[in-house]
Amino acid sequence: MAVTSIWPIKGRVDRVINYARNPEKTTEASYEELASLHAVDDVVEYAANDMKTERRSYVSCLNCREDTAAAQFMETKRLWGKLGGRVCYHGYQSFKADEVTAETAHEIGVKLAQELWGDRFEVVVATHCNTGHYHNHFVINSVSCVDGYKFYNSPADYARMREVSDRLCREYAISVIENPGGRAKHYAEWQAEQNGKPTHRGTIRADIDRAILASTTERDFLRVMGEMGYQLKTKGKGGKPLKYPALKPPDAGGYFRFHKLGEGYSLDEIKERILHNLQKQVPFPEVVHRPPRRYRVRGKPRKKITGLRALYFRYCYELHIIVKRPASVKRVSFLLREDIAKLDRLDAETRFLGKQHIGTIGELTAHREMASAEINALTAQRQELRKELRRLNRQGDPVAVGEVKQKISALSSRIRAARKEVVL
Repeated sequence: MAVTSIWPIKGRVDRVINYARNPEKTTEASYEELASLHAVDDVVEYAANDMKTERRSYVSCLNCREDTAAAQFMETKRLWGKLGGRVCYHGYQSFKADEVTAETAHEIGVKLAQELWGDRFEVVVATHCNTGHYHNHFVINSVSCVDGYKFYNSPADYARMREVSDRLCREYAISVIENPGGRAKHYAEWQAEQNGKPTHRGTIRADIDRAILASTTERDFLRVMGEMGYQLKTKGKGGKPLKYPALKPPDAGGYFRFHKLGEGYSLDEIKERILHNLQKQVPFPEVVHRPPRRYRVRGKPRKKITGLRALYFRYCYELHIIVKRPASVKRVSFLLREDIAKLDRLDAETRFLGKQHIGTIGELTAHREMASAEINALTAQRQELRKELRRLNRQGDPVAVGEVKQKISALSSRIRAARKEVVL
């Protein structure tokens, strides 16, 4: 099974400034050309990194050479007078763990690149072996070396990439995703679901499930959703069904399309689920409280709980660890559920202010600037260490390589923590 993706790369101004300040690299090229060259070189170097490709055993190039790929990319752009805009494209093809060897993965990647782009573009193909599963990286020049036309990754082009990838996987007896899903979840939503926290779409899906249980027809479903406070758009002005029907939760700012709520929640799938209902159920059932049954016990009456044990049980009831009478499912407004979802972030912000003893906007701004400066300094140190690592890899010194890797890992952890603090 192989998963594919591709995205554009643009030059970064901060990198070209650092590049231009180096007296050993003076050139008559413009800042735009330097930015593009540095961006392409950065992506190519990442794709062909010795640490990830088993010392470049699995790096192949189409219409260019590995050691001069970035320069050849720029020479093609200069030849056709197209130095601006997107400088290259970066794609990947990821295989399921333990399903292919590195050699097979690289062979499939080269065939994919040759069929899709090899007749018109310069391409670098590198197979990474540093994770639990093999995956190919593709770096494609944004300008064709044959006709000068720019690479344009339309939805049709990406669909063809996925189609060719699946065909090659079948030829090598590798499983493929027969029914690929639609739009992926946002990372924040995925993370919240993993931690068991409420999400907007999760609460909408729960309400839809309740409305389906309480319906035997589509009209029943629309009525129940309306009683919950939802607004639904299923038909246009002329009475024709909308291509993308949507619903708006109570107190929400905008509409959510049914087909983006997940599998089983498009309007057609909801209608199919309703048809399987034989009878209606109450969407918000009330729990029937029955008085506890009392039994007569022979002998001495049970002694009343007192002291520390009684205090312990009292706190269990107060904190709802022990629920004497469980509450029924209640209708909670969408706005309230949205506030609950933001509670963790607000809690983290409050704890941060208290931990850093920040009491004014000025102190907060100063702390943020100091953290940003620390990130820049640590990033510069890590960049120097990465240069040293490349040099040591070429020299073949495994002990020194290990020490530098540990230093880079420690710096990356500090940078990650500082970035989270800046965001907070």
